[in-house]
Amino acid sequence: MHVIVVASQKGGAGKTSLLRNLAVATHQVHGSTVILDTDPQGSLTSWWNRREDAQPPLVKLELSDFAAGVERLKAAGIEYLFVDTPPSVRPELRTLLAHASLAIVPVRPSPDDLDAVGDTLALIEEASCPFVFVLTQAKPRTRLQMQAVMALAKHGKLAPTVVHDRQDFPTAAISGKAVTEIEPETAAAREIKEVLDYVLTQLRKEASKAERQA
Repeated sequence: MHVIVVASQKGGAGKTSLLRNLAVATHQVHGSTVILDTDPQGSLTSWWNRREDAQPPLVKLELSDFAAGVERLKAAGIEYLFVDTPPSVRPELRTLLAHASLAIVPVRPSPDDLDAVGDTLALIEEASCPFVFVLTQAKPRTRLQMQAVMALAKHGKLAPTVVHDRQDFPTAAISGKAVTEIEPETAAAREIKEVLDYVLTQLRKEASKAERQA
């Protein structure tokens, strides 16, 4: 089972929005997907409670026994667990990253967000967790976006598709939906699908690496 932890120590990076859209898109293609909300703000839970569709399910796991909870989900046939995290350094974040197959780090193209990346990376590297950056809430074709791409690429893998600041994301969220459920061929939906393809490719590479090392 793949455990995908979406983490950012900078509030407002679009962490929860990215997670719920990727999780729904994963469920639409593969099924066997669940989501977990560990952020005390509960934004992911609030969104899920607005949904008419109970898929992907919102699960509850005790972080004090996270490994056992993951094994139970795996035994139940779950393939993908997406975990939302608090935008702060908490002991539970270290636990989650220690068990993650991949960490996704959403970053807005702003100087403040780029400066804050170091705190998140320190936790990820401490856990020896594979990670990828996703540039989020970007304005199309701006110089700042290109500068952010170059800056992030120096620190790790960066998804080649940028998720832009589009009205489709909050519009879908109001009714507890994802952009791929509203109109699957919009620019927003295409961006999510392309980022998901990249994430799934990275997961396959990490799984193959683990098999070779074993």
